[in-house]
This record gives sequence, structure tokens and C-alpha cells, in this order.
Amino acid sequence: MVMQFRMLLDCLDAAVCDSALSQALTSFANCNGFDYHAYLGLEGVSRDYFGTFPTDWQDLYLKNNLACLDPVVRQAKRCSGTFIWSATGWLHSRDTKLRNFASDAIEHGITHGLAISARTSFDRQLILSFASSHSEYWRPGTLELSDGVPLLMELHHRLKELRQTVPRVPARPLSSRERLCLIWAAKGKTAIETGTLTQLSHRTVQSYLDTARSKLGAATVAQLVANAKDMKLI
Repeated sequence: MVMQFRMLLDCLDAAVCDSALSQALTSFANCNGFDYHAYLGLEGVSRDYFGTFPTDWQDLYLKNNLACLDPVVRQAKRCSGTFIWSATGWLHSRDTKLRNFASDAIEHGITHGLAISARTSFDRQLILSFASSHSEYWRPGTLELSDGVPLLMELHHRLKELRQTVPRVPARPLSSRERLCLIWAAKGKTAIETGTLTQLSHRTVQSYLDTARSKLGAATVAQLVANAKDMKLI
């Protein structure tokens, strides 16, 4: 089942911590045939990394500043957008360093993938990449690639918010799924409508809302929404 960028965007907005963001990205990756995801923020010499690429590849990449050689980063810097990449294609380059980079990437299971790029204020470059270790060339199928850049911007801002804001949380914090259903309820969606939007059954949605009501001391969904807004949870 293909998971669209718009559904992932909703999950990112509902995430309550970095691990919840990673879980949402992992779910998207698994649904679309990827094994890993990585967010990279480049500003001057600083590198902001967030992802699930193999640890030994992460260490090698960051230690040797391979972002300067990475064709994905090079293409991302040329223009904002969404594009498909293949490390096997880099093996045919005349550049020895690039061929070695490609060999190392493939050896670590980074073979094909999809990348999203965007540039923010003060020349900060953002990249979100999904990678597959399979030998078959990845194809987008029915995935709406035009929604990629808005998704990347949401991830960037959500990471910034979670790292800078001390949340006001109840004694029993809401899970990301509970918050996701709560957000849709606040927008006037029924359990059935929310289920359609989130690919959950309406019974599961109702269960998440019931648990959220218990955690926030609300008797009704309307009171749940009001309490959540008072606590600035949504």
C-alpha cells in the first residue's frame, strides 16, 4: 500500500517527539519500498543529521564530510524539488572518488532512492532522502511527488519546534496516534472520516479519542478539544 506525502505530513504535525517523527518516516518508508530515511540540514560547515541510515555509513559519511561529494546533495543544491537517484549509476562516472563513494554506499545498503530538497533562509539547504537496499530500480508509482517540498518544510519546522519548545504535557502524555486523531476531531471530522484519512478503522480512531479523553480529563470530544487547546497541545 502506497502512503502519500500528505498522510505523512499529517503524522509529522501530530508527532510529540523526535522518535515519533522517526516512526512516521519509517512507516512511510516501509509502505513505499524503502529501508531507510535521512534528513540533512546544511548551513555553512554545520551538519544537522536525523535518520535511520546504517550507523557505520552515518559515521563514515559525517566523519569524512562526504556531503561534499554526494551526488544527491549536489543535485539538491541546484534546485528545490523531488527527484529519484541511483548509486549504481554513479559507478560509471569517470571520477574515481565518486565511483568509490558509490561502491561504499552500495556496500552499506544505500542503492536507490528518492530525495526532496528545499532551501530556507540564510542559504540553509534541507534534504530528505529515502533509500532502498534492493537491486531493482525504485519507481514512484502512484506517489504524488509534487507534495514533497511542503512535507520537507513541515519536517524542518517540526524538528525545530520539538527541540526548542518545552511542551506542556499532562500527567499521562498523549501518543502521536492519539494526537493525530485529536487534531482531526478538532477540525470537525467524525471517527469514520478520520479513519478514512488516516487508514485506521473508525473503532481504532474512537479508541484513541477515548484514551485521550481519559488522559485530559474530558467527558466529551468537544471538551477534549477545548482542554487540548488550553494546554497548547494542538
